[in-house]
Amino acid sequence: MHRNYDVAKSALLWIAVLFLLSATVSAIGVSPIRKVVDFEPNGEYDLELKIRSSAESDIRALVYARGELSEYIGIQDSLVSISQGEESKIARYKLTLPESFERPGVHKSELVVTEYPSSFGTDDGTIVSATASVVTELWVRVLYPGKYAEAQLYSDAKNPGEPVQFAISVMNFGSQDIAKAHARIKILGATYEEIAVIETNEVSIPSKQQKKLTASWPAQVNPGKYHVVAEIIYDDKRLVVEDDVTVGDLYIDIKRIDVKDFTLGDVAAFDIFLESKWNEQIDDVYGEMIITDAQGTEYTRFKTATTSIPAMGLGVLKAYWDTEGILVGNYDIRLLIHYAQRVTEKIVQAEVNIGSIRTDLGITAQVVASPTTGRESVLTVLVAVLILINLGWFIYFVRSKRGGSTK
Repeated sequence: MHRNYDVAKSALLWIAVLFLLSATVSAIGVSPIRKVVDFEPNGEYDLELKIRSSAESDIRALVYARGELSEYIGIQDSLVSISQGEESKIARYKLTLPESFERPGVHKSELVVTEYPSSFGTDDGTIVSATASVVTELWVRVLYPGKYAEAQLYSDAKNPGEPVQFAISVMNFGSQDIAKAHARIKILGATYEEIAVIETNEVSIPSKQQKKLTASWPAQVNPGKYHVVAEIIYDDKRLVVEDDVTVGDLYIDIKRIDVKDFTLGDVAAFDIFLESKWNEQIDDVYGEMIITDAQGTEYTRFKTATTSIPAMGLGVLKAYWDTEGILVGNYDIRLLIHYAQRVTEKIVQAEVNIGSIRTDLGITAQVVASPTTGRESVLTVLVAVLILINLGWFIYFVRSKRGGSTK
């Protein structure tokens, strides 16, 4: 009985920890997530951040700076009190920049907001520990001398034959204006062969400003992953950015299933013919077969060895079914082909005779399975189940204790 009581106490402790963790995550927030300041020699900036609270009690928030710029940051509201029911409070700080920095580019620091109970900062001698911290970034952007640009390439995935839209965001981080900027975009295949070359529009970009270059590609290609190389030409300078674009979905089709030289009672050898619709080789492909009769009784399930299927190519998996004790009749085979966190599934009707097995391919479906999402979902369910079980144990022991005390 003592052991069970300890289990109940442990369960309650875990439940309390779970609730505290959920409260810690959601109790405090800060905005903006990032503040960007363009450098001016000896510049002074009065800045602020908003601290949000969803706590069910009064709290205090300690604000401090850390990182490269911390010596230039003065916190005016270093300790902020937020009463229960108040949604937010403003914390002010001042940025005082030097005459110059040794290097151009972005200089970064963080402003840390740490949540404490409302008793923090009093002189009652109580030891108080922090419950949560959030961070906002402060960037100071120092221009490069002359003309200097940085770029980011964006694209939207499409199906084969549909136009893919490209956008290149070009930011002028130089001290001089850019008179003309445009880009030449190359589309490369799986072996880096050139598929297409397209040109963007042309723009001028003043210093400290950003403009977009756009282009469209009809994507008259097979499904697959394509490499994109964008060369940005701005006045007398060049800049290259690269990315991948995916056209269509990675997919393996089940073409047919053959069983040759079969005699009932022996081992049936299945040849499962597959076709890749992808422009890169797919490795670690394997199959799983689940065989049931017309009443839904499962006879057996087994997996095949793994294989690789070349780009836009064919592959064969071998599967074996020991039919000893199996009767002549109709069976359902649930065939699952596993590859690249995906599953192609077919329900196959199999007619088993004394000297043959005839198969008929039914409906095909594809499931995209994300291991990360799956683990998170399973973890969530397990936590919920454990909480319910522990609550049940707790109620049981409380009732048992009360019942024992009345005797």
